Amino acid sequence: MNARTLWPKGKKCAVMVAMPFDDGADALAAAPDLANRSKSLSVWQFGARRGVERLCRAFSALNVRTTWFLSAETANRHTDLARAIAGAGHEIASCGLSFDRYDALTPAQALENLHRSREALSNLTGGQISGFRLPQGNWPMGFDKLLLESGYAWSASLNGDDMPYSHPSGLVEIPIHPELEDRPYFQFNFTPAFPKGQSRIPDYEGVLHNWIAEFDAYRRFGLCYVIQLRPEWSGTPGRISLVEDLLRHILSFDDVWLATGTEIAERQRSFGPAIENDHPIRVFEAYRNGERRDG
Repeated sequence: MNARTLWPKGKKCAVMVAMPFDDGADALAAAPDLANRSKSLSVWQFGARRGVERLCRAFSALNVRTTWFLSAETANRHTDLARAIAGAGHEIASCGLSFDRYDALTPAQALENLHRSREALSNLTGGQISGFRLPQGNWPMGFDKLLLESGYAWSASLNGDDMPYSHPSGLVEIPIHPELEDRPYFQFNFTPAFPKGQSRIPDYEGVLHNWIAEFDAYRRFGLCYVIQLRPEWSGTPGRISLVEDLLRHILSFDDVWLATGTEIAERQRSFGPAIENDHPIRVFEAYRNGERRDG
């Protein structure tokens, strides 16, 4: 497919700024004993304390709309922040009721969870919730159909492409990639160890160079660049300038379409082609179907 046919006229590539706001739930899932370590847990709680507001100020100054992924639990814990994010014109998307493993739920349980989380976020923020991000675990068989049944239209959970695509069910997928994410660079805690081998937190200029190099390549090939930023890692006093410098570089090109997840999904639904038979999602589904038959 010619990528340029997917984007609005005059636009060469798309950019989505994705904001996972887990408020430490991701760390607790990996190290449950953090619940009893207030000092260590505060590393992740910094996002709600300072990072969200600092990032929102930066986005406002640059006139950038972003897409925030919250669980219903996080939104209820930080109601004022969730409403402020939505009130500033940013999109709210869901990552479930809590930090759930959907591959550990029955389809009926997953469907109820998805319905309830979407309804809770919509009631709290006053907007339609159409996007979803898998918080942890594996993508269950048929999960795209459950998302559609519960009212979602798109997901930003899988990695197997650099352009949006539609699952066979019609759910739009906006692929994400770990190299376009702050957590692999900046997540750090001594005890319990994050990362387990320790030694991370690279120089900021190197990270900015990587993200800009990726963007320049995505723009060259007309792709969909999704940068994932978390308030606890990118909302610090020093790293906020990294975010601002990246966005200024992106905004310096008038042929770049900076869009929300829903805007990208609607474009894919209207103009995107059907996925090829050898697309990773079809290969994955064929493999899983074979597993079920063999099992």
